[in-house]
Amino acid sequence: MTGAQIAGTTQIAGTTQNTGGHSVPLGDTGWSVWREVLLRTTGFPADGLDRFGAAAAAEAADALLAGTAADAALRTDFDRELTAVAGAESAQIAGIVADPLFREALAWQNSSMQVCLDSLASGRPTKRRILRRRERAIARYWQRYCAKNETIGFFGPVCWGSIGADEADVVRAEAGPALLRDRKVFFEHWALDAYAQTLAADPEIRAFLPPALLPHFALDGDTVLRPAQPPLTLLPAEAELVRRCTGAPAATVVAGLVEDRVLRRAEDGSAMLDRLVGRGILTWDADLPIGPGGEDVLADRIAAIADEAPRARALAGFQRLQDARDKVTAAAGDAEAVRSALEFLAAEFVALTGRDATRSAGQTYAGRTLCVEDTVRDLDVVVGRRLLDDIAAPLEPLLLAARWLSAELARTHSEALRALFDDLAEAEPGKPVSLADLWFLAQGLWYGSGPRPVDAVAADFARRWSALFGLDKSSPDHADLDRNDPDRHDLSGGRDRSGPAGAASDQAALQQADIVLSAAEVSARAAELFPAEHPGWSAGRLHSPDLQICAPDLEALNRGDYLVVLGELHVAWATFDCAALTVCHPRPQDLAAALAADLGEHRIRLLYPTDWPRTTSRLTDSLDGPTDHRLGIAAAPGASREHLLPVASVTVAEVGGELVASAADGRTWPLLEIFSTLLATHAVDGFKTTAAGHTPRITVDRLVVARRTWRTTIGRTGLAEASGEADQYLAARRWRAALGLPDRAFVKVGTEVKPFYVDLTSPTLVSMLCQTIRRAQEVAGPEVSVTVSEMLPGTDQAWVPDRAGRRYFSELRLHITDPEPAPPSGAERSEDRDAGHR
Repeated sequence: MTGAQIAGTTQIAGTTQNTGGHSVPLGDTGWSVWREVLLRTTGFPADGLDRFGAAAAAEAADALLAGTAADAALRTDFDRELTAVAGAESAQIAGIVADPLFREALAWQNSSMQVCLDSLASGRPTKRRILRRRERAIARYWQRYCAKNETIGFFGPVCWGSIGADEADVVRAEAGPALLRDRKVFFEHWALDAYAQTLAADPEIRAFLPPALLPHFALDGDTVLRPAQPPLTLLPAEAELVRRCTGAPAATVVAGLVEDRVLRRAEDGSAMLDRLVGRGILTWDADLPIGPGGEDVLADRIAAIADEAPRARALAGFQRLQDARDKVTAAAGDAEAVRSALEFLAAEFVALTGRDATRSAGQTYAGRTLCVEDTVRDLDVVVGRRLLDDIAAPLEPLLLAARWLSAELARTHSEALRALFDDLAEAEPGKPVSLADLWFLAQGLWYGSGPRPVDAVAADFARRWSALFGLDKSSPDHADLDRNDPDRHDLSGGRDRSGPAGAASDQAALQQADIVLSAAEVSARAAELFPAEHPGWSAGRLHSPDLQICAPDLEALNRGDYLVVLGELHVAWATFDCAALTVCHPRPQDLAAALAADLGEHRIRLLYPTDWPRTTSRLTDSLDGPTDHRLGIAAAPGASREHLLPVASVTVAEVGGELVASAADGRTWPLLEIFSTLLATHAVDGFKTTAAGHTPRITVDRLVVARRTWRTTIGRTGLAEASGEADQYLAARRWRAALGLPDRAFVKVGTEVKPFYVDLTSPTLVSMLCQTIRRAQEVAGPEVSVTVSEMLPGTDQAWVPDRAGRRYFSELRLHITDPEPAPPSGAERSEDRDAGHR
């Protein structure tokens, strides 16, 4: 896609309406799909999950639960089968531990697991308790590498593809000779920043680093405007110094002040800088951005050191870090070499910075290690228009629901922001309302502990969703089953419903028949239940579904023997805008141009603080356009002064009946656009297709809109109290029978970020599940939620091939654009009216 290809757009109310180029029609729906598509895949074959589990042990357990306590033969049979399958799984784990690819994956992710690997590989006698704990740890990693489409190193390689004009094939895919086509290793931001802070501690180096006003502050004459703090008046010389801190090295700024006789001596300037830093007005460091570009910025900072000796010192340490990182890159493909190289990098880092080489132990999305690898799968993929035609009609009702959700979030948050604005305006009549004050008060709308606008919208969405598919009219009491009889499925104690007779009756009450509908049936109801003429804000018109295609192989897929499963619909979220993905794209500038074509220019994007949730070098957004602005809301690194919009510099006023944010230079935005990122997080979370208890599989044409799902709590599973593998296994089989669970499923515990795969016929995976449940109860109590969803696709429905014929799980990610742009703001409508009068 070239710049010329995206030029066919017209500006409408602050956004752009696509007229072709970077997207193609989504069937006859009027919506469009980007030509660029992303295929996320696992790094290990799907059938790796078949190494765990045994039907014989499950049958023996079920027979024991169905019998009487006095039936010793049943217990003997169960104990024998459990022992046999546990031994077989130990042998399988030994094979996994010996797999060079697995050892390399683990070396990249958690090199401290080497002790566990060596222990299991040695075959030396170990206490069974310790042995099984280590085997559970290996099994947990293995199930993730085989089952989860995660973009993490070579066990989650990505593949960028395109939508082709060929309608003969559903998907065309050709695997290369290797698993990976490209691999790149990047420093995490915190590691580079640690070295940069070490440099800043050297006065000779610090003199050449750029001082800057904190990004959320603004200088108005001699006064510093500060969010949630009173204005601060500076001395004239201090104000002039701050005014000149626009990215130049401190030595340059101070020299200019001395030359212009604002200061008498350079020493006075350095002392003034130190005072302003100490007062929390300026930063004075390397100011590295969060993202893959941080390394280049640090290199530029070092190159800007004018004095040779300090520059050489800074460069020597930086070169040591880069050389050590390059050793890690070169080690790829050899597990032991990777581990050794990572240890060497850690040693160099500690020697240069005096800091630990890891951080945030156990946290997900935290950038725990010094560097990370991202990889591209050796696979070429072209999605045929035939697939789009097959999924267009069943997707349209979901897209209408997404449009409604964005419109309702916009409406409710506009009302809430209006109330806050009115309070601030009434408190100081005649004075402009500061966006900084409004932003501070508005955080309760997103993160408060009390009722939030999204809560009512999400509840309304869930009711409408249930009505859309008839869930509100299905089996008599499934939605209220748990509320009406809290002990009914409490397997931790209370009434005895553990036997198969009780389980069978419970299943009959709980299970609903799968819902199968045609798109024609659903579309009319969707238009009635989710009426919205347009999305609520500019980014509310772009949605990103994750689609998992169920087919045994490419041949079956292209014969039409396939089913598509909606994994998740990211409402109002441009998921391609992620550094971990764009670094793997051959032309990320084309993605940025496509995003601007759909969402318009002069977008407001957050300047993320380093402690912003789920924001690391890999996960930060990365498709900034040349006219986009970064809103400084707190102390944060990497602000481009050219594109920075400090929150303290923006005011809010009513224009044409709507609230408009205005920068000091006259630029304006609808107020909702300022809150676009926060609205998007609520849109993603608000698109919940769940209800209480059990919900069936919902299929529209050949699109599975929702998998079979069961919801309960830790206390009701009966798994936290089970001790010993036999008791845990029986408790899991009892739980499965009571709820009618499949043997293979994904489980999401409320204290965990991600779901994990379980096979309820596997002693190892059952033990892993019980341990997770027990830890969660210890941390947060028995009311923590437990959600179980069916495994779809199964291991025999993974179609992504490698050259050797193995098959891998995958998900296809699309960007879909609403044909309707966001409504014009009151200011824009006023301008249009004025233009008409003129």
